[in-house]
Amino acid sequence: MWYAVEAGPGQEEAARQQLRGLVSRGLRGECRVLYCVRKKRYLGQWHDERERFLPGYVFFVTDESGGADAFMPEETVREGLPGSSGLFAVRREEEELLMRLTGGNDMVGMSYGVICDGSLKIQEGVLRGLEGRVKKIDRHKRKGYIAMRLGDEEKMAEIGLEITEKT
Repeated sequence: MWYAVEAGPGQEEAARQQLRGLVSRGLRGECRVLYCVRKKRYLGQWHDERERFLPGYVFFVTDESGGADAFMPEETVREGLPGSSGLFAVRREEEELLMRLTGGNDMVGMSYGVICDGSLKIQEGVLRGLEGRVKKIDRHKRKGYIAMRLGDEEKMAEIGLEITEKT
């Protein structure tokens, strides 16, 4: 079961350390800040860079179920993580997407594809088979945007996507 804590942009690593301190009382699971590989151009070449996948969010992954409040009361989260909006469960559909994108670690890799007759075809990478989730493509910056529902909000998450050909 995946749970998310909204920590605020730039506060993810600090929130992860604080959350680790809160859960060190016998709770099984791990805290994750998700990163993705993106391409950036500088010095005349394209370079792979590591950036946060969902800025402002820390994820807690556990085998225990029964709701977030069953194993970590919201008051504990609010006291341990000032400025946080609390801990909430990630929907099953989004949890499966996150597991597929990360492949069991904290990194979302690059994807490569082509656009044929106006439709996207991913040839390799984590987005293979998930073409319908891609809402927007920025070919110049080599980014794709996928929609994810976290809590009550729909977020647009940037992901590395290089279009190698357009026909």
